[in-house]
Amino acid sequence: MLTSPSSVDRELYRWQLDALISWLRCGRRGVIEAVTGSGKTDVAIAAASDALRRGRFVLVVVPSRVLMEQWQGRLTAAIPKARIGRLGDSGKDVPTSCDVLVATRHSAAAHRPTPPGAGGGLLIVDECHGLGGRTLRRALLPQYAERLGLTATLERSDDGVTELLLPYFGGICYRYGFEQAIADGVCAPPRVAFVGVALSVDERAEYAAIEQRLVSARHHLRLVRDMPLEPFGDFLAAVAHLAERDSGADGRAARDYLDAFSKRRQIVAQTIGKYELLGSLAPAIKEADGALVFTETVRAANHAINRLDPLVSIDLITGSTARRQRREILDDLRVRRLDAVAAPRVLDEGIDVPDANLGVVMSASRTRRQMIQRMGRILRRKRAGVAARFVIMFAKDTLEDPANRIERDGFLDEIERISEATAVFDSARFEELDSFLAEPGPPIVPEPERLESYERAAAAAGARPGLALNDKTVDSLADALGVEPAYALLAFARRPQSYGLGHAAAIDRLGARLPQSNDRPAYLEPELANLPHITKPKIVPKRLSTGQMALEIARIGSAWRISCTGCGEASPLVQFRWQVLDQTVKCRCG
Repeated sequence: MLTSPSSVDRELYRWQLDALISWLRCGRRGVIEAVTGSGKTDVAIAAASDALRRGRFVLVVVPSRVLMEQWQGRLTAAIPKARIGRLGDSGKDVPTSCDVLVATRHSAAAHRPTPPGAGGGLLIVDECHGLGGRTLRRALLPQYAERLGLTATLERSDDGVTELLLPYFGGICYRYGFEQAIADGVCAPPRVAFVGVALSVDERAEYAAIEQRLVSARHHLRLVRDMPLEPFGDFLAAVAHLAERDSGADGRAARDYLDAFSKRRQIVAQTIGKYELLGSLAPAIKEADGALVFTETVRAANHAINRLDPLVSIDLITGSTARRQRREILDDLRVRRLDAVAAPRVLDEGIDVPDANLGVVMSASRTRRQMIQRMGRILRRKRAGVAARFVIMFAKDTLEDPANRIERDGFLDEIERISEATAVFDSARFEELDSFLAEPGPPIVPEPERLESYERAAAAAGARPGLALNDKTVDSLADALGVEPAYALLAFARRPQSYGLGHAAAIDRLGARLPQSNDRPAYLEPELANLPHITKPKIVPKRLSTGQMALEIARIGSAWRISCTGCGEASPLVQFRWQVLDQTVKCRCG
């Protein structure tokens, strides 16, 4: 294990240190909710570096192979003395062979890598909202006493947040939204143009027919006990909950509503008017400092490519794009050999995308999390004079129309609130749209606060760079800042050790005074939708095991039994093999 912290000369932002302080106050357990592009990965690397210094093993669980590669590269650069292993995508490292193991969700769930030795471990889960399902939840290993979840927004369409994620991580210890990030200079304020197109006669007729199905289903759902009617995002989450859990009339109405809602959204997402509008945006795309075209489906992305390809240099990334090709495409966008990249949802979560200042949204997502991910791609910090810009297409007089207040997507309120300017355009105002998009960004970009205020307070307490840290100085530092901020300043600062003798001992002295995970920490209130009452629950089929791991049937002498391959718990012995299938294993690893 490492004996010294990271040697990378890169200080944290003030918000990142504040997030780590909150995590320390919660006993090193919690979820950090921070918008895309604000630097969550730096927070996790600082926590990992300190864990290694304390002799802990670190497991990092990521959503995909691409992200595993990115994390390994970041960790190798930030903690060069650490042995960084991989589990998944042909990587077969084990905890005993490395200091930090980066694993995909599926590999972590299947192999369940536990901390070696008696030192314990830190589990970091990137995009932790994705681990609420029955299979992937196995990656949330109880053997890790220290736990850090990262996400842009902790939300799911099921009850995985309340039943699994919050109990496992303890709660949300820090939240960092776009408003605060823009005020801090970490993210850029956007200019947002809503541009409307008309449905064709046939599209309008189909839309109206499906609308009748929605009206009938919505009328039933509004009468369901405890059904949240607004905001619309909460209503949709509640409908999805009923559709999955209820087998009665409420569940049927919910499934009918979601089916009609999806078909109606498909009509507005693929209207021919949007592709015609896309061609008119070619000059703005060509003049941008990189553009991203967001679609909901691969088919829509292909249509976008066909419409723009003669006018701008553009390429396509989908889930089936090979990693090498994807890297080449993103590199081409980074150096401006490409004007734009079109993609469905593959760019929404986690992938390191080059800086771009124009986002074209052909169909707004119904999930707030997806729109926050997309916004974060464009709202990354910009240099002075460069504006972050969005063009959000909508079909007029439909659920997409910003004037529709009944089924209004929640992200619209958020993006309007944080925007530098917003305006609504249609095909008759293209000259005004061009002028709106051509406006430069702020002439002065605020410099994000780093650690200056903490270090001034530390200096006042006698802890100055280059000076030895004795017990008296450490106590004065803790009195001046508080135990957690004092520890964070000494342990998480991303630069070479700036203090003199006694630095490591000072961190250990402060660490002994930090709260433990069982000290009833104060977590933030989760922003969750109220879920309606289930009147007729779906019947859950009988399971052979109470856990999640695979089972195996084995002959023991002249008898048979079934056992869990994870924890080894076995059923009572029976005389015949067919009798094993009536047995239940009381699994301990689920």
